[in-house]
Amino acid sequence: MTASLYGIYKSNRNFADPYYWGKNQFNSSFPVSLACYMRDRQIPFVYIVDDGSGDTSISELSGSDLFATDMPNQSIFFAFESRFDPYSSLVHDSLKAIDLVTMSACEQNSFRPLEIKLTTLPDSATFDKKESEYGCELVVRNPTTRYMALSMVDSCKKRMDDIRMIFEPVCHKVRSWDNSAEIHGEIPELMEALRLFLDSFHGLQKPLLMQPVWKTMGRSPRLADNCLDIFVWSDFSLARLIMDSANENNQRITRPQRSAIRLARFLYEASTRGRVYQGPIYDGMTYGTLNDKEFSISGNKTNKYMRCARLERPVVLKQEIKNIIMGGGQRHLSPERRFDAIIFYSIELFKSQ
Repeated sequence: MTASLYGIYKSNRNFADPYYWGKNQFNSSFPVSLACYMRDRQIPFVYIVDDGSGDTSISELSGSDLFATDMPNQSIFFAFESRFDPYSSLVHDSLKAIDLVTMSACEQNSFRPLEIKLTTLPDSATFDKKESEYGCELVVRNPTTRYMALSMVDSCKKRMDDIRMIFEPVCHKVRSWDNSAEIHGEIPELMEALRLFLDSFHGLQKPLLMQPVWKTMGRSPRLADNCLDIFVWSDFSLARLIMDSANENNQRITRPQRSAIRLARFLYEASTRGRVYQGPIYDGMTYGTLNDKEFSISGNKTNKYMRCARLERPVVLKQEIKNIIMGGGQRHLSPERRFDAIIFYSIELFKSQ
């Protein structure tokens, strides 16, 4: 049999080639296969949405709504690490690639851009807590927040005048977006403008970030019986997470604050100019912090947003993994040989202690 992943019939990755089972590819390919598997079994995903009142709530999202098409898996082209070309008209410079773009296999029409974050449950911050308090660390990278802003502008493009009225009072007076001292003083007004925007336009939110979770028995490497599930963040709920994390009052601009400031500037410039230069926003505006990632949130904080029965008891059993990884694909996996992991499993070295 040929190595394959369930539901991915057409894509820019050839799973018969061992190269595409490397860590960087598997961490996005397997979640898509899991999504196809759940979709065919009509198991909805857990959908985290902004409720329009300063908070988030849990609902359900079908596989077809996630992929933005009713086509069967066989008719979908899964374009990994690709650009979502429909957003090109919103920017002057080049789009970055996102983890996945769903497309029509025959016509190559683009349906949905999705970022993918495969996360462990529990993380190192919550493994010693009660199962109801388990959480996953979420690391958000630069392309994710770019596509968050693009997604919002795309949904709200018929109401740009309303958006301009929200952001203009504070953004119009900014002389230099790169000046951390000036921007630090404007943070309260920028945050208030973003809150007003989220509350006013939350009805237009759409899926953006797919977060599959794999659950282990506490900190051990053993999978829980109910070990796999998929949580999906909308563009607005991810922005709400950023806003909540940016509320800290620090002398320096934090990573979540920087992400919020960048979003505010992007929305303002889109409302006044129609098209945005991404470079000055996402490559500039560093405020003395490395640009390697946007921010990370530990499981202690993500639990609040993800808490539900399926966070405690994921819906897919470990026995079902063999239905997702097919044709001996597991033999192509080659986990990193980390020294700490090798010591952890070499119990015999410490028998005399």
